Amino acid sequence: MTTGSAIYIILDRGKANGLMQRAREIGVRQGTIFLGEGTMSSPILEFFGINRTQKEVVLVAAPEETAQQLYQMLREQFHMHRRYHGIAFSVPYRRYDPQAAEEGELPGRDLNAPYVCIMTVLERGLGAECMKLARAAGARGGTIVHAHGAGVPQGVVFPLNIEPQKDILMIVTRRGQAPAIRQAIYEGMRLERRGAGIIFALPVTRTLGLYEERQQEKAVKP
Repeated sequence: MTTGSAIYIILDRGKANGLMQRAREIGVRQGTIFLGEGTMSSPILEFFGINRTQKEVVLVAAPEETAQQLYQMLREQFHMHRRYHGIAFSVPYRRYDPQAAEEGELPGRDLNAPYVCIMTVLERGLGAECMKLARAAGARGGTIVHAHGAGVPQGVVFPLNIEPQKDILMIVTRRGQAPAIRQAIYEGMRLERRGAGIIFALPVTRTLGLYEERQQEKAVKP
Protein backbone atom coordinates (compact mmCIF):
# COMPACT_ATOMS: atom_id res chain seq x y z
CA MET A 1 0.00 0.00 0.00
CA THR A 2 1.45 3.37 -1.05
CA THR A 3 2.01 5.82 1.82
CA GLY A 4 3.01 9.46 1.95
CA SER A 5 1.69 12.88 2.87
CA ALA A 6 -1.02 15.15 1.54
CA ILE A 7 0.70 18.52 1.86
CA TYR A 8 -1.30 21.74 2.11
CA ILE A 9 0.62 24.92 1.28
CA ILE A 10 -1.05 28.28 1.91
CA LEU A 11 0.55 31.38 0.41
CA ASP A 12 -0.30 34.78 -1.05
CA ARG A 13 -2.39 34.95 -4.21
CA GLY A 14 -0.34 34.71 -7.42
CA LYS A 15 2.51 32.56 -6.07
CA ALA A 16 1.02 29.07 -6.45
CA ASN A 17 1.99 28.52 -10.10
CA GLY A 18 5.61 29.40 -9.41
CA LEU A 19 5.63 27.06 -6.44
CA MET A 20 4.21 24.20 -8.51
CA GLN A 21 6.95 24.68 -11.12
CA ARG A 22 9.60 24.30 -8.41
CA ALA A 23 7.75 21.33 -6.92
CA ARG A 24 7.74 19.48 -10.25
CA GLU A 25 11.51 19.89 -10.45
CA ILE A 26 11.91 17.84 -7.26
CA GLY A 27 9.48 15.10 -8.25
CA VAL A 28 5.96 16.28 -7.39
CA ARG A 29 3.83 15.04 -10.27
CA GLN A 30 0.44 16.67 -9.68
CA GLY A 31 -1.17 19.34 -7.57
CA THR A 32 -4.42 21.23 -7.09
CA ILE A 33 -4.75 24.96 -6.43
CA PHE A 34 -7.69 26.44 -4.52
CA LEU A 35 -8.51 30.11 -4.01
CA GLY A 36 -8.99 31.20 -0.43
CA GLU A 37 -8.83 34.02 2.11
CA GLY A 38 -6.55 34.31 5.09
CA THR A 39 -7.75 35.68 8.43
CA MET A 40 -5.50 38.08 10.34
CA SER A 41 -5.99 38.77 14.06
CA SER A 42 -5.26 42.50 14.07
CA PRO A 43 -7.68 44.93 15.77
CA ILE A 44 -6.52 47.79 13.53
CA LEU A 45 -7.02 45.81 10.32
CA GLU A 46 -10.43 44.60 11.54
CA PHE A 47 -11.46 48.20 12.30
CA PHE A 48 -10.75 49.21 8.69
CA GLY A 49 -12.28 46.01 7.30
CA ILE A 50 -9.07 44.77 5.64
CA ASN A 51 -8.28 41.84 7.94
CA ARG A 52 -8.75 39.22 5.19
CA THR A 53 -6.00 38.61 2.63
CA GLN A 54 -6.23 36.83 -0.71
CA LYS A 55 -4.62 33.39 -0.58
CA GLU A 56 -3.97 30.32 -2.68
CA VAL A 57 -4.02 26.82 -1.24
CA VAL A 58 -1.85 24.23 -2.99
CA LEU A 59 -2.56 20.57 -2.32
CA VAL A 60 -0.04 17.93 -3.41
CA ALA A 61 0.51 14.28 -2.51
CA ALA A 62 4.08 13.05 -2.16
CA PRO A 63 6.05 10.11 -0.72
CA GLU A 64 8.18 10.83 2.32
CA GLU A 65 11.47 11.41 0.48
CA THR A 66 9.87 13.90 -1.93
CA ALA A 67 8.03 15.58 0.96
CA GLN A 68 11.31 16.25 2.74
CA GLN A 69 12.75 17.88 -0.40
CA LEU A 70 9.57 19.93 -0.79
CA TYR A 71 9.79 21.30 2.77
CA GLN A 72 13.45 22.13 2.23
CA MET A 73 12.54 24.02 -0.93
CA LEU A 74 9.75 25.90 0.86
CA ARG A 75 12.20 27.01 3.53
CA GLU A 76 15.14 27.92 1.28
CA GLN A 77 13.37 29.40 -1.77
CA PHE A 78 10.04 30.63 -0.37
CA HIS A 79 11.32 31.44 3.16
CA MET A 80 8.17 29.95 4.63
CA HIS A 81 9.76 29.69 8.07
CA ARG A 82 9.53 33.50 8.27
CA ARG A 83 6.53 35.55 9.25
CA TYR A 84 3.96 36.38 6.55
CA HIS A 85 5.52 34.02 4.00
CA GLY A 86 2.84 31.35 4.26
CA ILE A 87 2.44 28.01 6.01
CA ALA A 88 2.59 24.35 5.04
CA PHE A 89 1.39 21.23 6.82
CA SER A 90 1.22 17.50 6.13
CA VAL A 91 -1.60 15.02 6.62
CA PRO A 92 -0.54 11.35 6.35
CA TYR A 93 -2.32 9.17 3.81
CA ARG A 94 -2.29 5.69 2.36
CA ARG A 95 -3.58 5.04 -1.10
CA TYR A 96 -6.69 2.84 -1.06
CA ASP A 97 -6.00 -0.77 -2.04
CA PRO A 98 -9.01 -3.13 -2.33
CA GLN A 99 -6.84 -6.16 -1.63
CA ALA A 100 -5.46 -4.63 1.56
CA ALA A 101 -8.98 -3.71 2.64
CA GLU A 102 -10.03 -7.33 2.39
CA GLU A 103 -7.07 -8.27 4.58
CA GLY A 104 -8.03 -5.72 7.22
CA GLU A 105 -5.02 -3.50 6.63
CA LEU A 106 -6.71 -0.13 6.13
CA PRO A 107 -4.81 2.52 8.11
CA GLY A 108 -6.08 4.21 11.23
CA ARG A 109 -5.54 7.81 12.34
CA ASP A 110 -2.19 8.94 13.66
CA LEU A 111 -3.14 9.60 17.27
CA ASN A 112 0.35 10.87 18.13
CA ALA A 113 0.37 13.72 15.61
CA PRO A 114 1.42 16.96 17.39
CA TYR A 115 -0.98 19.18 15.43
CA VAL A 116 -4.53 18.91 14.14
CA CYS A 117 -6.22 20.51 11.14
CA ILE A 118 -9.81 21.37 12.01
CA MET A 119 -12.00 21.71 8.93
CA THR A 120 -15.47 23.23 9.14
CA VAL A 121 -17.87 23.29 6.17
CA LEU A 122 -20.53 26.02 6.42
CA GLU A 123 -22.90 28.05 4.30
CA ARG A 124 -21.16 30.76 2.26
CA GLY A 125 -20.51 33.89 4.28
CA LEU A 126 -20.27 32.20 7.70
CA GLY A 127 -16.53 31.47 7.60
CA ALA A 128 -15.51 34.79 9.18
CA GLU A 129 -18.03 34.39 12.01
CA CYS A 130 -16.78 30.86 12.61
CA MET A 131 -13.19 32.13 12.75
CA LYS A 132 -14.10 34.65 15.45
CA LEU A 133 -15.46 31.83 17.61
CA ALA A 134 -12.35 29.74 16.99
CA ARG A 135 -10.01 32.64 17.81
CA ALA A 136 -11.84 33.27 21.09
CA ALA A 137 -11.18 29.61 21.95
CA GLY A 138 -7.45 29.87 21.24
CA ALA A 139 -6.96 29.56 17.47
CA ARG A 140 -4.39 31.97 16.03
CA GLY A 141 -5.65 32.03 12.45
CA GLY A 142 -7.19 30.11 9.60
CA THR A 143 -7.89 30.02 5.89
CA ILE A 144 -11.31 30.18 4.23
CA VAL A 145 -11.80 28.32 0.95
CA HIS A 146 -14.93 28.88 -1.13
CA ALA A 147 -16.53 25.74 -2.52
CA HIS A 148 -19.73 24.10 -3.73
CA GLY A 149 -21.65 21.48 -1.81
CA ALA A 150 -23.16 18.52 -3.64
CA GLY A 151 -26.80 18.47 -2.57
CA VAL A 152 -29.60 16.03 -3.28
CA PRO A 153 -32.09 16.84 -6.09
CA GLN A 154 -35.51 18.16 -5.10
CA GLY A 155 -37.99 15.46 -4.17
CA VAL A 156 -35.44 12.81 -3.15
CA VAL A 157 -36.29 11.93 0.48
CA PHE A 158 -34.94 15.20 1.94
CA PRO A 159 -35.27 18.15 -0.49
CA LEU A 160 -32.03 20.13 -0.67
CA ASN A 161 -30.60 22.64 -3.10
CA ILE A 162 -28.08 21.38 -5.64
CA GLU A 163 -24.54 22.75 -5.25
CA PRO A 164 -25.12 25.39 -2.59
CA GLN A 165 -22.27 27.84 -1.96
CA LYS A 166 -20.02 26.83 0.94
CA ASP A 167 -17.17 28.16 3.07
CA ILE A 168 -14.51 25.71 4.23
CA LEU A 169 -12.54 27.00 7.21
CA MET A 170 -9.14 25.35 7.78
CA ILE A 171 -7.44 25.84 11.16
CA VAL A 172 -4.14 24.20 12.16
CA THR A 173 -3.60 24.08 15.92
CA ARG A 174 -1.82 22.08 18.58
CA ARG A 175 -3.59 18.85 19.49
CA GLY A 176 -4.19 19.99 23.06
CA GLN A 177 -6.04 23.12 21.92
CA ALA A 178 -8.19 21.34 19.33
CA PRO A 179 -11.03 20.10 21.63
CA ALA A 180 -11.81 23.60 22.94
CA ILE A 181 -11.76 25.12 19.44
CA ARG A 182 -13.88 22.34 18.01
CA GLN A 183 -16.44 22.63 20.82
CA ALA A 184 -16.63 26.43 20.45
CA ILE A 185 -17.32 26.11 16.73
CA TYR A 186 -19.85 23.33 17.16
CA GLU A 187 -21.84 25.20 19.82
CA GLY A 188 -21.44 28.71 18.39
CA MET A 189 -22.40 27.76 14.83
CA ARG A 190 -25.12 25.40 16.13
CA LEU A 191 -23.89 22.51 14.01
CA GLU A 192 -26.29 20.13 15.72
CA ARG A 193 -28.96 21.46 13.35
CA ARG A 194 -29.54 19.49 10.17
CA GLY A 195 -27.83 21.16 7.23
CA ALA A 196 -25.97 23.71 9.40
CA GLY A 197 -22.56 22.31 8.50
CA ILE A 198 -20.00 19.69 9.45
CA ILE A 199 -16.72 19.73 11.36
CA PHE A 200 -13.92 17.19 11.38
CA ALA A 201 -10.23 16.99 12.29
CA LEU A 202 -7.21 15.56 10.46
CA PRO A 203 -3.86 14.60 12.05
CA VAL A 204 -0.98 16.90 11.09
CA THR A 205 2.46 15.32 11.32
CA ARG A 206 4.63 18.15 9.99
CA THR A 207 4.33 21.93 9.76
CA LEU A 208 6.27 24.94 8.49
CA GLY A 209 5.61 28.61 9.14
CA LEU A 210 3.30 28.31 12.16
CA TYR A 211 3.62 30.92 14.91
CA GLU A 212 4.48 28.23 17.48
CA GLU A 213 7.29 26.95 15.26
CA ARG A 214 8.84 30.38 14.86
CA GLN A 215 8.75 30.92 18.61
CA GLN A 216 10.49 27.60 19.20
CA GLU A 217 13.22 28.47 16.71
CA LYS A 218 13.79 31.83 18.44
CA ALA A 219 14.04 30.08 21.81
CA VAL A 220 16.79 27.68 20.72
CA LYS A 221 18.93 30.34 19.01
CA PRO A 222 21.93 31.47 21.14
